Amino acid sequence: MKKRIIIFLLVLLSVNLYSQDLTKINIEEYKLDPKITSILVDEIKDIEYPHIYQQNNNIYVLGWSRDGHLAFIENRSIDGRGGHDLHFTIQDMVEDVNVYYKKIKWYDDDNDGENPELAQTFKECILNNSNEFNNELTKYKIILNPVKVEWLPALDKNGNKIDFQISNSKEYTGEFGLPHMDYDIIAIKNNKFKLLSVIENKMCDYAMPTAYIKSPYEDRIALIVADEEYVYEGNEIFVNFYGCNVNIGFTNER
Repeated sequence: MKKRIIIFLLVLLSVNLYSQDLTKINIEEYKLDPKITSILVDEIKDIEYPHIYQQNNNIYVLGWSRDGHLAFIENRSIDGRGGHDLHFTIQDMVEDVNVYYKKIKWYDDDNDGENPELAQTFKECILNNSNEFNNELTKYKIILNPVKVEWLPALDKNGNKIDFQISNSKEYTGEFGLPHMDYDIIAIKNNKFKLLSVIENKMCDYAMPTAYIKSPYEDRIALIVADEEYVYEGNEIFVNFYGCNVNIGFTNER
């Protein structure tokens, strides 16, 4: 009987752990430091257009799973059309693929009334879609917990520094006559290398690793790479995450 009670309590704890509710958190506690994009702006401000709207891109990281999934929300202000887009993503940081993604277009609550069904605040947008979002968070066992932005270089479990570089960069004019880039993202530790990702045909001018966030459950980080992309009436800074196990996979070959 005692053994059955212990098993029941463990199961109950597991259900509660992975069934956290977006409607019961303060979403502002999950917002990442805006410096993750301003670092890139400061780097290029002397050679780039003055109209860069990095403040339009707010990222809220909701938490990790124990097996390397990361959940985050992007709240992006849309110039021209007005209003915002909410992007809800759960990304597998082992394979660097999205396992769930949803984009929702919404308008500020003070809009002109042409789309009254879309007039809502950021928090209302989350609330109105919370059942679906909560189901996906539970499915991928995301543990809701605010994360801390760490600044490069990263460290492994032994305190070795890990730097990240944009390598083999190629710039060219692509679709619509706009700047495009191909590049690799490389991790470097003790003169050994690991290829994190190969980016092709990216419509951007610049890309730069700016920071990272650590998983509290394994030796894995999500590298934050900011890039500058063309949008309506100017350029904006976008953010992407790339997974990296900081202890394995490094070789002598670049």
